[in-house]
Amino acid sequence: MIAKPKMEALLACVAGIGLALSMPGFPFGPVVFVALVPLFFGLGGRRSFWQGYLAGAVFFGLDLRWGLTLTRFSPLAVPGMILLVAYLALYFGLFSWGTEFVRRRLGESWAFLAFGPLLFTGLEILRAHGPLGSCFSDLYLGLYRFPSLIQGASIVGPWGITAAIVFVNGAVYLGMKRRNAVYLAAAAGMIGLMAAGLLLPAPTGTPIKAAVVASTVPQEEKRDDRNLLPLLEKYVSLGKRAAAGHPGLIVYPESILPGYILQDEALLERFSSLAKQGGCSVLLGTGDLRAGRIYNSVALISPDGEISGVYDMVHPVPFGEYIPGRRFLERIGLGRLAASFLPVDLTPGEGFIPLGKIGTPICFESTFPAPARGFVRNGADLLVTVTNDAWFSGSSELLDHFAFAVFRAVENRRWVIQAANGGISGAIDPRGRIVEHTRDELAFAVNAERESGRSPYTVAGERPFYACFGLVLFVSGLLRVHKWKRGR
Repeated sequence: MIAKPKMEALLACVAGIGLALSMPGFPFGPVVFVALVPLFFGLGGRRSFWQGYLAGAVFFGLDLRWGLTLTRFSPLAVPGMILLVAYLALYFGLFSWGTEFVRRRLGESWAFLAFGPLLFTGLEILRAHGPLGSCFSDLYLGLYRFPSLIQGASIVGPWGITAAIVFVNGAVYLGMKRRNAVYLAAAAGMIGLMAAGLLLPAPTGTPIKAAVVASTVPQEEKRDDRNLLPLLEKYVSLGKRAAAGHPGLIVYPESILPGYILQDEALLERFSSLAKQGGCSVLLGTGDLRAGRIYNSVALISPDGEISGVYDMVHPVPFGEYIPGRRFLERIGLGRLAASFLPVDLTPGEGFIPLGKIGTPICFESTFPAPARGFVRNGADLLVTVTNDAWFSGSSELLDHFAFAVFRAVENRRWVIQAANGGISGAIDPRGRIVEHTRDELAFAVNAERESGRSPYTVAGERPFYACFGLVLFVSGLLRVHKWKRGR
């Protein structure tokens, strides 16, 4: 017979493995509805935090394995990965401790069906904020291939889907532990409620024909200034193929050339000519240098060849595009170390302002709900993500990144077009259905629509969740006081 501490550790590991298998990169998405159950069976006593921590460490260690592809650029990727996993696992530890704390005081049903789902979701939202904020490994991603179950994201947002998933796990756990079919029926009922989102009305809009340029330029080649002219010819050639289909919009990936296109008349003229000859708008990603500051930008070139707008990335990648706390590091004598890792910080933009009513989240920004929602709130009727995923060289990160696009489409009821270098390019309709997708280097057409109107989530964001969480905390307090009075 296995000793209790070892059994608890084993159950925590099983939970972490199950969660990892439900994420993009594996074909076991529905496992997310039961993956936490082993962890719940193992919870108990003073070890609850460490049980959750172990489950989280296993989960994040497996799901974020693609981070190790960065070792080809720096060996620091290994200790960086270890530190990141150690940090993220804290959230699972806090969830397990908090759920066990409430179970001992208010009972299992309240802990696993009310408090637990909201606590887990609140922690998932929390880790999306701050300089190390990230939405990778959020539970809702496990359902990106099941649009019938995620339509509610247009009302409660992606994290509302996470809360529903944790509720189902809790109900299954209670049903198995107590051998009570009522809890299993509650789990089935929640899944049925998620599927009922299909009854929500489908938006309709104005047709637009777009052409997407997808490329597969290795990051090592893309970063080499000596490849500027060959890459220019490659992208112009792909653009001409795209223009042959007479689209209204041609979309290029992020930072397509190792140069500042908007500051180089010769480079800019090639893409302006493409717009004029094709009679269409051209949207392209480029680095930009203005007043001594570097930006990661998207430019929209009008059919007459003029720049009609530029968007600067608001949410750069920590340690990839800026060093969090660089000034503090300089004060304590570590400025040279920070500079050796990343010499100059990217300057963030000032807001999510659409370009010609096109919202253009850049790369990392598309993994968060707020940028896409911000663009739509500011008038965007189409979302276009430009990204460079060649950093991660064919890893599971590519699927992770594309999965986010599915949720951004449903949340805001907008078409999402993604143009990637070294990643997955494609298109998703407002129902979250993947209409086009490819990892190949080519130009392909997308018949999309420009939608008007706003979804409830676009309008309210996470405010309903915060209100619900606050209500549950208030009721938990009342229940605790009532139990204390009865025990006096």
